[in-house]
Amino acid sequence: MPAVKKFTVTPLKFDSKLAEEITKRRADGESIAAIATELKMSNGKVAMAELVGATERVTIDDPAKLARTITKDRRSGKSWGYLAARYGVTEGTCRAAFTAASGQPFTSIDYRRKARKEA
Repeated sequence: MPAVKKFTVTPLKFDSKLAEEITKRRADGESIAAIATELKMSNGKVAMAELVGATERVTIDDPAKLARTITKDRRSGKSWGYLAARYGVTEGTCRAAFTAASGQPFTSIDYRRKARKEA
């Protein structure tokens, strides 16, 4: 396997009670916007809390293995937010891990840009 460049692993700090509450409310059918308005948060933070609460956490202690796993998952189409929630690291760490393992910038796989070019 090719060597993985060094990168900083920053753990994801998210209030587990908040994530649990938001996940429960979303399961009951409440919209992200309504939850965000009531809790005085942004829609993005509410969506990330739902991801953190609903995604199964996987712990990988070896940074090189983490980087290779994140790269594999990203190439299969997973979002940065999903990867952050799954592996318990920040989105910035996921992007750095992708770059470290693949040698490509993290924007090299941007499915939204690709979709617009084909349209």
